[in-house]
Amino acid sequence: MMDSPVTEDPESQNGGNLQLLRLLGVAVLVGVLGALAVLMFHKFLLLFESFLYISNNGLVADAAGMSPERRIIFPALGGLVAGLILQYFLMRSKNEHGSDYMESIIAGLDVPLRSTLLKSLSSAATIISGGSIGREGSMVQLSALLGGLSGKVLKLSYSERRFAVACGAAAGLAGAYNTPIAGALFVAEIVLGSISVGSFGPLLLAAVISDSVVRHITHVGPIFATTSSQLQSIPELLFVLATGVMAGLFGPLFIAALNKAHLKFASLRIPLWLKMALAGLAVGGLSAIRPEVWGNGYSTVNSLLHQEWLWQSVLLIMLLKFFATVLTSSSGAVGGVFTPTLFIGAALGTLAGGITQFFLPSVSVTAFTLVGMSAFLAAVTHAPLTAVVMVSEMTSGYDLVPALVLSSLAGYYISSVLHPASIYARSIPSTHPTQKPPSPTF
Repeated sequence: MMDSPVTEDPESQNGGNLQLLRLLGVAVLVGVLGALAVLMFHKFLLLFESFLYISNNGLVADAAGMSPERRIIFPALGGLVAGLILQYFLMRSKNEHGSDYMESIIAGLDVPLRSTLLKSLSSAATIISGGSIGREGSMVQLSALLGGLSGKVLKLSYSERRFAVACGAAAGLAGAYNTPIAGALFVAEIVLGSISVGSFGPLLLAAVISDSVVRHITHVGPIFATTSSQLQSIPELLFVLATGVMAGLFGPLFIAALNKAHLKFASLRIPLWLKMALAGLAVGGLSAIRPEVWGNGYSTVNSLLHQEWLWQSVLLIMLLKFFATVLTSSSGAVGGVFTPTLFIGAALGTLAGGITQFFLPSVSVTAFTLVGMSAFLAAVTHAPLTAVVMVSEMTSGYDLVPALVLSSLAGYYISSVLHPASIYARSIPSTHPTQKPPSPTF
């Protein structure tokens, strides 16, 4: 776990205060740079999409307008290009499939410039061709890179440079999802493994600055804004708890599938570009069944929140997305699984809401969609606090906080017992606090 960069020795209080002020200044700078990294990568993806599909309607809409044959071939071509970039233009290093910014923060390594840029280019090729992976991975990585470079330019100390990288990661996630508090919590809860006043303040400041800059330039609000009724009666909360249990059981299956598929792809004695092309071809085959398989799932989550779906369709796209994400991520593709995880959770919650509505006709299915998102996110990341705050910020669903907490804790505790390692286990050492199963103390 990274030590707090803020001096706590009473004899050096003045020096500690100056150091804190310096870190806050760095947080402001990194917050602005992180927002610009998010905006530039997003703009690059939009330009790429417009060039390929002559449209900016979104990947699912683009896929829906294609013939099944084109829908199959595009992810394969994208995987091929992404793999060629990784294999022939990038000097491969250990933990190449992990999140480099996590390793940089925990192990105190510099965020590599060339590797980050090439991996981001590879990630863009996968994302824009329909690969089931999130764009937030590259956004956070680029933001963390700028944080690290800022630390070097400003000639910060070793611990302060590491903290600048952490601020960059928080800024990147906050800018990507417009979730400033959750962005800071993610870094503190998952990467650092603890939340302290000395470290959380600058993280939160960087995240808030990044979110503010992104909102000012794009004029966007919560990315999944919706309205839903509260879930507060005893019968409703029992179904909420059951949804959390479902997420806690399904989460370990998702993590285990990712790990096993990763090992299987790694054992194949074929070039990386061929692995990624074959995975893309398989994802394309799944998308021939339903176009919602394409991309990170953002538009489909919004659709689940605002439109009525047949339960058979929801179940089908959830299973297809499950396998598409496993194939894309495990083949060696660079990107995040955060948004696909939200997609699967939203589908799971929608199914749970449909079942609940059969017994309680007045209940809001949308509310259960949000409950499922939070519970499944907590189940796979083992970060229930981040999950609750993130879903609340992304959706403005603050009235649902009690239900979100109940389902997320259920999902977290069940998942962490069944599968102690989170989805980020490959990026975090086994000795890290987040890798230990929960053990309440009294």
